[in-house]
Amino acid sequence: MTARQDPLRITLIRCSTVLLEWRAQRWLTDPWFGMHLRGLPVFRRPASTPERLGPLDALLVSHLHPDHFEPGAVARLRPRPPRIIAPPGASAARALAPFLDVLHELAPWRSLALGDGATLWAVPGPHTGPGPAEVNYVLDLPDFGHAFFGGDARFHGPTLAAVGARFGPFRLALLPVGGTRILGRRTVMGPADAWRAARLLEAEVVIPLHEGGLWLSVPPFSLHPGRAAHLATIAARAGAPDRVVVLAEGETASCCGAGAPGADGARGTGRPHGVIASAARMPP
Repeated sequence: MTARQDPLRITLIRCSTVLLEWRAQRWLTDPWFGMHLRGLPVFRRPASTPERLGPLDALLVSHLHPDHFEPGAVARLRPRPPRIIAPPGASAARALAPFLDVLHELAPWRSLALGDGATLWAVPGPHTGPGPAEVNYVLDLPDFGHAFFGGDARFHGPTLAAVGARFGPFRLALLPVGGTRILGRRTVMGPADAWRAARLLEAEVVIPLHEGGLWLSVPPFSLHPGRAAHLATIAARAGAPDRVVVLAEGETASCCGAGAPGADGARGTGRPHGVIASAARMPP
């Protein structure tokens, strides 16, 4: 009998806010829907409002910076998510005070069972302060493999090598590309960093997140030069153009496990080991 093949569906809402759907499960990463950030205008709208997302099984929160956790938006989710998974120390943050009854802190290298047989692992996600320190996440999905969510971590080779050694190869990696520099210090992966991260993780397909240009840069204090298209160009120059799938806000990619014939009846790209991606627009 052929193993059950359930695609992982990835819908980019905006920045690092992503709707992940697998079997009957629906998870939302780093919820942020606002149109201002630290007093600066935000130029692109999210693909959905919190009210329109529908039922969620959990929020996967990498850290509590305002472009990754917006408590007012979380309060607008309907119905209220039964679990918010966040890094150690989150329970002491004022932003989480209304949600302590559903909060679960997950430390690096620890795991938590999700529904339908899925397991969530937290791994270190080096970034910048203020704390609590960022974690990244690994989803272990039966008959699919591993998917990596990178929040807005900066590149740290030893950490990524350790994650790759423990969980790789990955079917999918969601990696930041904004390349943020604060007073000259790199705090978020840029496109070249993301390509190196993908190699360390042995990721078959990469979807870029958290690109620059979403909100105003304030040089020399803050710069956000990296774009998703830059990562796609790096992949093409390396002879692997199908390895990077760039999504606009509201677009969905379906990523299949080994041996699956395709996803959503859309175009197959012949990715290795049956990993196939397709894009469709989220309905208004």
